[in-house]
Amino acid sequence: MNLTASRLLETLRQLPTASRCHLALSGGLDSCVLLHLLVQLRPQLPFELRAIHVHHGLQHQADSWQNFCEELCNGYDIPLKSVHLTLNVDSGESLEAVAREARYQAMADQMREGELLLTAQHRDDQAETLLLQLLRGSGPAGLAAMPPLARFDPGWLARPLLDCSRQSLEEYARRHDLTWQEDPSNQDQRFDRNFIRHQVMPLLRSRWPAAATTLSRAARFSGEMLMLVREEAEEDLAKARTKDGDTLSISALKQLNSVRLRNLLRHWISASGAPLPSSKKLVRMEQEAVHGRIDAVPLISWEGWEVRRYRDRLFLNPAQMIDLPAQPLAWLGGNELILPKGLGRLIAQPGEGGVSVTRWEQAKVEVRFRQGGERCLLPNQSHHRPLKKLFQEWGVPTWERERMPLVYLDGELAVIPGFCICQPFQARVSEDAILIEWIKV
Repeated sequence: MNLTASRLLETLRQLPTASRCHLALSGGLDSCVLLHLLVQLRPQLPFELRAIHVHHGLQHQADSWQNFCEELCNGYDIPLKSVHLTLNVDSGESLEAVAREARYQAMADQMREGELLLTAQHRDDQAETLLLQLLRGSGPAGLAAMPPLARFDPGWLARPLLDCSRQSLEEYARRHDLTWQEDPSNQDQRFDRNFIRHQVMPLLRSRWPAAATTLSRAARFSGEMLMLVREEAEEDLAKARTKDGDTLSISALKQLNSVRLRNLLRHWISASGAPLPSSKKLVRMEQEAVHGRIDAVPLISWEGWEVRRYRDRLFLNPAQMIDLPAQPLAWLGGNELILPKGLGRLIAQPGEGGVSVTRWEQAKVEVRFRQGGERCLLPNQSHHRPLKKLFQEWGVPTWERERMPLVYLDGELAVIPGFCICQPFQARVSEDAILIEWIKV
């Protein structure tokens, strides 16, 4: 598209309604051009305009870049928020990736619910991103590269210049006599993106002059296909969810072919806030958790998360190593007991069908974890039942049984939270009662 204020205004009017918009201002050519365009449009903009500058501290010119952005915004009478970052890069991590993630998080922290963030990526950036994702072996989400609009908690991230070439931005800047800052690291070809920009793209253009346009179009098509793929995954997910909403039915998963199954698993994992596992891990989920032996209890772990199977359900949970206390935990009054880290808390509150208030107030209350051999006398039954058998009947996954807090009154098992009150501790109809709830998070 020709880079004009009127065309940009058309694009902005298609964005979600917001009372405030933040421009990511680095001080480089692209963001300075976008800022100038927005200033020209300010009387017509449907939102309040602000700018955010992120000071990484990675280069000795960082202070001068911040000063430049402050002077620029002062001249335009645009409020500017400068955010300073201290980056910690672990061994094996990409400085480029860590800086990018920290930059976006810093900008998200400055936004309120429903607000917009504008960034100045253009068509050439899109082409470079697509090539990077292809070389990394990315899936559909990666090949969609940068969407023009995406959710960005707590609001939206928009890229209104994706249809513009770098050349058109340069021409606009010269035409309006703009000044900007040059980042010398953009010439450092040790970074993959810079190598593609300075070595690969010129070579492609020498053979295919419209390479950037074509690659950008391919990314847009991939984005459209990704929308269809996600819609299909959402439909499959709705059919596979169990009644509790937290797990998936193995029987339902077995009805899907491999491609749809892995697509569903990726969607389910991503929607749960977990990082996506590798392709090998997904294959293991398919082979071991979905199509494995019915009596198997597989465990697939990655990056602090794990998928397990129990009977006809597939579970996704944060991986936790919990040191269970060997000694009982005393519950010394109050309506809440904080459990060891990772196990949540217990809440005692009035409710029907709970423990007799009289017994509760007079007894020595303790919380213990399974040691083996526990038994419970269920209401309306004449003999005690092993807790192991009860867990099997209730369908409690094996890995959750050891973590379940058991409430004892005067040394006897009284409450299995969420399941039952053992006799003789259940309140009679005429008595006040206390319910015990286990809050896992």
